[in-house]
Amino acid sequence: MIESRLPYEISLSPNAAAAPCARLVLKDRLKEWGLTELLEDASTVTGELVANAARLGQTFAVRLIPEDGALLIEVADSSPDEPQIKDAFGDFDAEGGRGLLIVDALATRWGVRRENQRKVVWARVAP
Repeated sequence: MIESRLPYEISLSPNAAAAPCARLVLKDRLKEWGLTELLEDASTVTGELVANAARLGQTFAVRLIPEDGALLIEVADSSPDEPQIKDAFGDFDAEGGRGLLIVDALATRWGVRRENQRKVVWARVAP
């Protein structure tokens, strides 16, 4: 069915349930698209990107886009600030900032772009 390969988008509120909700949706979509081999890495990447967006305190969007056996994960929020990879060996007492290191390790590519008034952080996960 052609419709099953269409991108999927969900809006989430910035709360503790955002990342688990996004991972549940991801699991269902990957199963529907026949991309379950991506579940472990895509789940981790999605959780990290969602956690970053949820910290901003505003509703944000998660888009899942199947691409030739891979998955493009996009998280759009209203922050003007681009995320930065933190030094993994820097401040050991810091409570956050290492999520993008995980994204960088698991994604084949990732980046940031502007879309209207929103920032979109994206990551591509492939086998």
